[in-house]
Amino acid sequence: MARNGVMIAGLTSGSGKTLLTLGLLRACAKRGLPVSAAKTGPDFIDAGFLTAAIGQPAVNLDGFAMSPQMLAQLATNQPGETVIVEAVMGLCDGGAGGVGSSVAVAATLNLPIILVLDVRHTAQTAAMLAAGLNKLLPKSPIAGVVLNHVASPRHHALISAALDDIQLPLLGALPSDETLQIPSRHLGLVQAGDLADCGQLDPVLDSAAEFVDAHCDIPAILRLTGALSPPAAPAAPAAGLLPPPAQNIAIAKDAAFGFCYEHMVQGWRQQGARITLFSPLNDEAPAADAEFVFIPGGYPELHLPALTQAQTCFSGLRRAAADGCLIYGECGGFMMLGTAITGADGNAYKMAGLLDLHTSFASPKRHLGYRRFTPKTKFFWPGTLLGHEFHYSSAVEQRGTALFDAEDAGGATLGEMGLLHDNVSGSYGHIIAMA
Repeated sequence: MARNGVMIAGLTSGSGKTLLTLGLLRACAKRGLPVSAAKTGPDFIDAGFLTAAIGQPAVNLDGFAMSPQMLAQLATNQPGETVIVEAVMGLCDGGAGGVGSSVAVAATLNLPIILVLDVRHTAQTAAMLAAGLNKLLPKSPIAGVVLNHVASPRHHALISAALDDIQLPLLGALPSDETLQIPSRHLGLVQAGDLADCGQLDPVLDSAAEFVDAHCDIPAILRLTGALSPPAAPAAPAAGLLPPPAQNIAIAKDAAFGFCYEHMVQGWRQQGARITLFSPLNDEAPAADAEFVFIPGGYPELHLPALTQAQTCFSGLRRAAADGCLIYGECGGFMMLGTAITGADGNAYKMAGLLDLHTSFASPKRHLGYRRFTPKTKFFWPGTLLGHEFHYSSAVEQRGTALFDAEDAGGATLGEMGLLHDNVSGSYGHIIAMA
């Protein structure tokens, strides 16, 4: 169980915190150091890269959806002595009034902050920004700074001297290196599995480790970790943890459906559920004895020609539905449960047809934000559920009974969301925890 932790954060997205975190984790793994990984916020893709870097599952820590007890239990339950947490967006960004921000999670868990500063187009001012933040964050002080995109020895010296003046440790200085780039697409970085499939993942992670090791003081970073806040009731189930909807659970998992939270799967297993996996892309049906089928989100829009041919999978889903099995799809899984998905090419591809739903990626429009979901009728989990929404496709035809009433993080009504038909349901929302 983890006893200590540290957060790698930045002022903005793209500051370099992912590169630093991946390189730090991979370097620690190569040295055999007892560390684990976590990602602040609801990001599935970054968590996948952290998992690959450290060689064991990374967990998401979400300040909007998770109670302090749940955050503390998830953090302290990670293997090894130290958990290294990658922040999300800018340090103080997230939800209405900063709810769900990385700095709020750091304060809850007593995580010192290593601040990554992108110093392109600035010098001493970067140190002043760090000093100002440090004064505003008494509960989670900035323990040190890593500079990114340092242009020259003189550039380094100017900022180093300014940090010395305000007594903030300089833990590393990363020069610009355009070769250390992870490709992106519409939902963020490409998935770690996609790079692994083409043999690029380990070279990228190993290069990041060598880069960070060469330009950062890794032992100094690890010495700055703080003692994690312990959970109030370590032996009790975490408040908000979703109970398993059934004893035998089948989960879709492949390049099209990979957005499944580690804390959810771990929690179901710890509560006695048996979990099997199946791949719609490989035309696999869920296990015949499954009592609950979960199809998570992902990138079905990138695999439509293969998915529309997955007749064994679709027949298995229809058979399970007819036998009374509970079937639930989130985002991409919701799309696959519908009648068709229109791709970017304008063609409609037939799907499982268990919900009266036609979605389209032909005119992408971003939908993003934290959500509160209140089931309109009896559901697997009672009461309000907390999660988020992030997709570019839209429903062009949708008929039937709505699944949720939805609100944003600030409590504004968003109307009805999702569909329910007998024992099959789904929505564009990603559920993280119970309120």
